[in-house]
Amino acid sequence: MMKPDLFKFENILQLGGIRTGSLDTPGAGGGGETRVALFDTGAGLRFTVALDRGGDIVDASFNQFALAYLTPNGLLAPSPAYHTGTEWLRSWAGGLVTTCGPESMGGPREVDGVISSLHGRYSNQPAQIETLRNPDPHRGVLEMELGLVVRDARMFGPVFEIRRTIRCTLGVPEIHIEDAVTNRGDTRVAHHWLYHCNLGYPLLDAGARFIYRGAAEHWVAPAMPGRDILRPIAAAAMNKLKRVPDPMLEHTGTGERGLIVEVEALRDGWCRIGLINEALKLGLEISYPKKALPRMANWQHYGPRGSYVSGLEPFSGSLLGRGRDKHKLAEPFLEPGETKKYQLKIRALTGSKELAELIRLDGPLKPARSA
Repeated sequence: MMKPDLFKFENILQLGGIRTGSLDTPGAGGGGETRVALFDTGAGLRFTVALDRGGDIVDASFNQFALAYLTPNGLLAPSPAYHTGTEWLRSWAGGLVTTCGPESMGGPREVDGVISSLHGRYSNQPAQIETLRNPDPHRGVLEMELGLVVRDARMFGPVFEIRRTIRCTLGVPEIHIEDAVTNRGDTRVAHHWLYHCNLGYPLLDAGARFIYRGAAEHWVAPAMPGRDILRPIAAAAMNKLKRVPDPMLEHTGTGERGLIVEVEALRDGWCRIGLINEALKLGLEISYPKKALPRMANWQHYGPRGSYVSGLEPFSGSLLGRGRDKHKLAEPFLEPGETKKYQLKIRALTGSKELAELIRLDGPLKPARSA
């Protein structure tokens, strides 16, 4: 971004920044309001943070193009009613970033007598605003920042505290998310964490291509929820899944497919993945440190009547649970007082030069070693 002319504006929101407020959320419960923070980077990237849903990002756009898939539910207020089985799907708004965890993620299942629901409780927990800072170019400050605290707790534990910071820079089409997850209880607890980045039309369209490389397994989701499995698949078939198709009749209803990938990191330890739509000269890059988020799921659901979505999902832990996932990192825990930190960066790309830089990071997939 060019340095703003300080004599030609008085209110920073004329150029970009953060606004907070509430949106009407009509729904089966009679409707209500949900708190949000509206971000404008001043570089074409705009997005909505759902404060009552953990500070996750719902709708997002770059210039005239929508980036994220949105469900027919719309943005609803959180409720513990969605913490049973697959009821999470009744409240999920979709969106650019849905956080799954902090205790469990993936399909509902029972482990050691504990029954978990789909994708955990995080996205149905309200956030408290700790800090909100807008840019002030008159003082040489171009950064905007939102600091949040989320608690997922109960008597006798587990007690999770999540401190989330969302940062942007005026004039840069990029989002930085930093999370610190702390076990505030007095016993060791299971801890799984996943960023469900849901891409939708028109960014996601036939002919678009996913950018990532590494070792992969084919992720199969049978009709019975929570019974996902991993199956071997030939390298050629895996690589074919990196090209987005037209809507598929076999994805009617709950039909879906995907890959779980150990993405190859760059020399700095970060993974850079994304989606390129060359017809629109549009792309989205997602980057994260591999040490914190060692695997990535590419979930694909190309339904024939509007439910057309694919997720890029960096994660720590397991989507499948012990018994169906033999990965050495499938059972992470947090000791009392322990904190784990995560970072996620999302950047909108446009033009041949920016797209080419991401395309250079692409490469073939190879089958993961059998457990």
